[in-house]
Amino acid sequence: MLLGAYTSAIGAGLSCPDWPTCYGTWVPFLQPEIIANSPYSALQIFAEWAHRGLAMMAGVLIVGTTLGAWVTHRNTPIVKWSATAALALLPLQVILGGLTVTEDLQPIIVTTHLGVAILILLCLLTTFLVAYLRR
Repeated sequence: MLLGAYTSAIGAGLSCPDWPTCYGTWVPFLQPEIIANSPYSALQIFAEWAHRGLAMMAGVLIVGTTLGAWVTHRNTPIVKWSATAALALLPLQVILGGLTVTEDLQPIIVTTHLGVAILILLCLLTTFLVAYLRR
């Protein structure tokens, strides 16, 4: 979430103009002409690209957390279901992330994208705290 906020704050929200790729490639820095011909700085492009990459890794961790919650906390419904809620929100968050770019940073989409991120964080925080306190 912090990298998303930073990306927005430096005006880099559209520095990768397509989605899910960035200038039609997964790693734009392997093609220096992309950076040279872009109206955005290398830092802006990197921030948006890194935001996407970290979000993808977070998604994988959410899947793992949910699986782990169901395996290790069979008798703790709040742990299982709060992790499952985070996982259920994940596809919506991915769609909103894509729409943020393809719909040219429409404020309602950007705001909803942040709101869903906060909900996912709250679900994961609940999962962690209850699991930790029940040990």
